[in-house]
Amino acid sequence: MRRVIAFSAIVGLCLGLVALLIVKPWKTEVESPRFVDRLPMSEIIGRTNILNLAKDFIPTIYQNQISFREFISPEFILSQGKINGLDLQRPLYFFGSQSSTDIEEWGMMFHVSDSSKLYPGIKRFEKITPIKDSSLFDHRIFIFPEYNLSISYGKDWLLVTDRKSFKRHLDHVVHARIKAIYPRWRAFIEERLYKGKSLQVSIVSKQLRTYGVSSALLASSADSNSLTLHTRLTNMDTIPFSLKQTGERFERTEFTRRMISLHLNIDRLKNEKNHPLYTALKKLTQKVSFPLDEFLNTWDGDIAFRQGGLQTLIEPYIASELDENFNVTEVIKYKRVKISGFELKMSMNENRPAFIKHLYSKGILTREGSKVRMLYFPPMKMQAEEESINFYTSSFRPGAIPDSTQSILWDFNYTPVKFTLDSIHSKTAYGKINIGLSKLVNDKINSK
Repeated sequence: MRRVIAFSAIVGLCLGLVALLIVKPWKTEVESPRFVDRLPMSEIIGRTNILNLAKDFIPTIYQNQISFREFISPEFILSQGKINGLDLQRPLYFFGSQSSTDIEEWGMMFHVSDSSKLYPGIKRFEKITPIKDSSLFDHRIFIFPEYNLSISYGKDWLLVTDRKSFKRHLDHVVHARIKAIYPRWRAFIEERLYKGKSLQVSIVSKQLRTYGVSSALLASSADSNSLTLHTRLTNMDTIPFSLKQTGERFERTEFTRRMISLHLNIDRLKNEKNHPLYTALKKLTQKVSFPLDEFLNTWDGDIAFRQGGLQTLIEPYIASELDENFNVTEVIKYKRVKISGFELKMSMNENRPAFIKHLYSKGILTREGSKVRMLYFPPMKMQAEEESINFYTSSFRPGAIPDSTQSILWDFNYTPVKFTLDSIHSKTAYGKINIGLSKLVNDKINSK
């Protein structure tokens, strides 16, 4: 019996030694942080699939006859990525922050497929710009003074950022802890809304919080003429207005540059003086001494506005002339003035007469003959109806048509940008921002 036990012990010991030789636990590699664990945090974070983004813009590229379109095709971009060791079939992640006047920091992180190709790829840029070679945190860094950026890389990642914030971001990337992804990055990556879009952006900033918005999520799509940013705004508090189902708007014409069509229930906004949106509106209207409280107590939430096209006004002016006795006399003459057409219609309640009188007393409305002038707008006719008031520069009051949309169209240097509010759910608003691309492409790309 003792021999059997001894033999079994010897066999067990041998098997244990064989297992140790196979597993070799003393040679187990230390687990490295994941790519997502290394992602730096900032106010703006996002990701894009460059190849899908390039596909989205193919109609725009050919519509506007961009001369170097073969160099921004998905096939060319993919081939350049492979040559330089980048895996462009996986998402590119980016981050940054912006002040009210300038970009404070920015950066990008690429997946790497072959790190041995990165150094030759970076050195190729020396043909077109000076590069300084250095090291930081035991990693090589490459500084591009002309472009104010720095680059570093590891086995499976490549980091590009502005020079000012480079050290801080590289420190995080190099010393990232395993499975220590920032919670906001985790939530962003796991977000299902807009999952199929080629570009997604999340914004959490002080500027948004000024208006009561805790976060914004955006995603892009494009056609031959425009770029659309699908948008979700999450507010810190319940949104202080809701959407009406119907209202009126003016028709958009060929020469329309600006339009507003809003139909809102604003009862909560009237009463919530501490809401960030009310505070922001108050700060804005104080610049021109506009009586916001009186306006909200009069306005019923509907506004239709249109500006654009040229209209001719005949304006009087005083001229000095010599009479038959060569005495200087002042005479009234008339001149034709070309102005941009202007129409404004707002729904108002029984407080309208008192509100209009208040505008006159503050000098916001002034009389010019049979017309009125509001702030910097041209002289207009004013016509009150039972539940609305109209201001217009044309000879006849323009008609409005039924409408169920909530939108603002604004012209920025002849580039049309349309903001559309689709729906509101308690603290969340969904909408779109549509940006016309023709002039941007022709001015910024084709003109060069």
